[in-house]
Amino acid sequence: MLRGMELLGLIIALVFMGLCIGVGVALAPRALKLLSAATTGVPVSSVRSPRPASRPATPAGSRSPGGTGRHPDPNPFPGLDAEIRARVAAQTSTPPASSAPTPDGVPDQLPVRTKQYFLARSEVAFLAALEASLPGGYRVFPNVRLNDLFFITTRHPGQQKGAYARLRDKHVDFLVVALPEHRPVFAIELDGASHDTAQQQYRDAVKDVAFRSAGLPLIRLRAEVQYSPASLRTALSEHLSIGHAHA
Repeated sequence: MLRGMELLGLIIALVFMGLCIGVGVALAPRALKLLSAATTGVPVSSVRSPRPASRPATPAGSRSPGGTGRHPDPNPFPGLDAEIRARVAAQTSTPPASSAPTPDGVPDQLPVRTKQYFLARSEVAFLAALEASLPGGYRVFPNVRLNDLFFITTRHPGQQKGAYARLRDKHVDFLVVALPEHRPVFAIELDGASHDTAQQQYRDAVKDVAFRSAGLPLIRLRAEVQYSPASLRTALSEHLSIGHAHA
């Protein structure tokens, strides 16, 4: 019985000693502050415990000192995704109405959209062959309006109105100009199956009269024929020589 009491007393003494050591460790910084304040005269509030040196931040995407893998920042630019989404939404949504007032009689919008292709496939192939057939100093413009190519010379109001009405809504397929002044040399019209109709033949006749009256050659070629740069160079040699003569 006596040995049991001695063993219990020893255990209690050890526990008490451990508690004292823990409290002493916890209160040691505070005791050091008080001792420093007492010896130096510095107020206790101004005495601060030294902070452990902070570890330098690891750059995004770099390897950690003890690791083997990379730790990139999952989103280094958090505002960029939102900005991109906002721009895409602005481009795909209906454009806002203009801040400028719309004049009376002008609608806010028109039922129009951009054509997917400016030229037909056959026109693209012909344009490539035509550009390859021309020597230096020439340039080709497709789909030129006759009102942009010709100006009306008469001053008679009725004749001006009639000439403008005949040129309106008509264009020529290709216009060849001489550089550097961009002087019109000749024009080319590709006649397809639609040109065989009576309505189109009337429009073609108006074009022929307009070019003949202005003194500008109009060359008509069939659209069904596959032209090469060599064949076009032969067919256009006469008009190209005229263009050089006027240069």
